[in-house]
Amino acid sequence: MGPNMGEAKDNLLIIDGKIKAFGDEAKREAFKRNIEISKSGNKLIAPLLVDSHSFLKDPITGFNDNLESLKFRAKKSGFGAIAFLPNSNNWRDKPEKIPFQKNNDFDLNIYFWGSFSMKDEGIKLSPHDELLKSGSIGLSTSNFLDSPIIFKGLSLDTVKSSPIIFSLNRRNSFQKGIVNRDLKSLQSGFYIIDNNNELSEVKNILGIKNLFPSKNIVIKNIADSNSLKEIEKQNIPISATISWWSLIADTNNLELDDLGWKVDPPLGSEENREFLIKGLENDLIQAIAVNSIALNDEDTFIPINDRSMGISSFELVLPLLWEEFINKRSWEISKLWKYLSFNPSKLLGITQEKLSLGSKRWLIFDPDTKWLNNQINLGYDSPSNFPKKNELIKGKVFNVGLDF
Repeated sequence: MGPNMGEAKDNLLIIDGKIKAFGDEAKREAFKRNIEISKSGNKLIAPLLVDSHSFLKDPITGFNDNLESLKFRAKKSGFGAIAFLPNSNNWRDKPEKIPFQKNNDFDLNIYFWGSFSMKDEGIKLSPHDELLKSGSIGLSTSNFLDSPIIFKGLSLDTVKSSPIIFSLNRRNSFQKGIVNRDLKSLQSGFYIIDNNNELSEVKNILGIKNLFPSKNIVIKNIADSNSLKEIEKQNIPISATISWWSLIADTNNLELDDLGWKVDPPLGSEENREFLIKGLENDLIQAIAVNSIALNDEDTFIPINDRSMGISSFELVLPLLWEEFINKRSWEISKLWKYLSFNPSKLLGITQEKLSLGSKRWLIFDPDTKWLNNQINLGYDSPSNFPKKNELIKGKVFNVGLDF
């Protein structure tokens, strides 16, 4: 039903996409309208999912991806809200660069992060007050090491409760590394990341949070077990997100031709992934993000060492996380929704999703449906850089209430 509520087996009546009634009232209303009761089997109806950060380079005319095509795919996959980072062809560091969105209860709602500094260079502050008043959900920065402008911006009263998300730069521009160093990655023959500086950057962010305890600072895409150990050791209250793919894939469990090898954050060992999952279970990580980056066919045909990083597949997020956490680890369903919907909403400062009378904000998920993961089977165009291509996937969102 919503936050802090468990699962229940009950009756539900939906008419024209809107929830009409629950429980015995649903049966009575269905009887009055001569609607036949259908059996749900193992299907689940639940609140919509929320993505706290993804990328969209060109929302209006983008060829690889744009707002119209992405909203369609994300809605089909059970998402009700997405927040896009400022990284784009036209960097979102001024109010006029924030695309206007008229959000409503019957559609997937779009939010935009604004840039903390102009072009994210860490030299000149962006107009924080104007960005937030124009609808920015919060501010984003990846340029904070030895940058006094970050301290200047945090010292101002403009940014109060709005989140400030810190991106981690795990490699320098001269490195060709794709995955973190371990035995399996060395055997695979990929370029290895020799100097993963995530831990040092997390220490730096924790130091900033310690100086500005009232600021709502978020660490984006934790991917190194040592970072979580540092957060636990310092015991400084801070939020963190994790890419969904970091919870699914590691250097030990992917086919060598999978497009999911080259991603940001980079993949690590099986042991590292297990520690990340443990950190999620212990609430050291607050939200699972899709972190989508779209590429087209031409981009994906480039050899892996030269190809851009990233994957884009909203369709796989719930099925693969369901398999990992509900089937393999026996999580309660409500626990998965905590990290995929309720906590991301809380992080963004938006209303948490829930099932309620008159609402279209619901999804129906069938954990038993099997489908072949390719663009032909999906039935619509999508970015080409999705992982587990042509593999049989178990679990599918097959209906949502949102308008199309």
